[in-house]
Amino acid sequence: MRTFIAYLRFGAVIASMAIMVLAVILIQPFSLYFVQWQVRKLWTRCLIGATGAKLHIHGYPLNAHELANSMMVSNHISWMDTVVMLRLHFVRYIGKIEMLNWPILKNVIKAGGTIFINRKNKKNLLSVNQEVAKLLQNGATIGLFPEGKTSFGTTVLPFKAPILEAARMANSKIYPIVLSYRKNDNELAQEVSFANVGWLTTVMNTLRLRNLIINVTVLPPVMALDFSDRESLSEYLHQEISKSYQSQQDFAN
Repeated sequence: MRTFIAYLRFGAVIASMAIMVLAVILIQPFSLYFVQWQVRKLWTRCLIGATGAKLHIHGYPLNAHELANSMMVSNHISWMDTVVMLRLHFVRYIGKIEMLNWPILKNVIKAGGTIFINRKNKKNLLSVNQEVAKLLQNGATIGLFPEGKTSFGTTVLPFKAPILEAARMANSKIYPIVLSYRKNDNELAQEVSFANVGWLTTVMNTLRLRNLIINVTVLPPVMALDFSDRESLSEYLHQEISKSYQSQQDFAN
């Protein structure tokens, strides 16, 4: 029965992704930023609903006006992370260039306005930081997963600091975001993890779950230039996100 439900949900997820790509293609050249955000917001609500998950948002209240020239920095666990972050606000992401090789999903990622980087090319990193800093100064909100890859959800992996330099260049505000996926009686839902698992496998594992809860905790923001360099900023963000995530783990146990 769970497999049958998972296939029904999968059909709904694929349909919502297709609608999102089509909607963005149609409205992008003509509509205002507000309209684009509302379309994406409605899409994320539909996609999260299609998975059967419930979203709970806690912590620091988010205000659209305060989110101009800001970064939302989060731990990275699931294929759903970008959708959840986009549910909070219209964020643009920084992703590895290899994502352009992903079937189906690459169209959704491109529709979200992702900035692609080649992590093997250090010269490319400099130009990406300059591009991101310019977007931030123009009022954008950038989403960043500084772990660089998804974890199994048991801990928060070390952060990589280079892209945080863009926030310092733009004198941006940074919001630490803590994502946690739970099932049943607050048990860790490792099925959602994208670590060492193919996209289709992790999606189907997620869609088979009962009572999936996505917890989002927004921690108080900090100013990037309050730190002497990007390494100390990265260390602070990792410490705060890890501490909050671990406290949720301890509470569940």
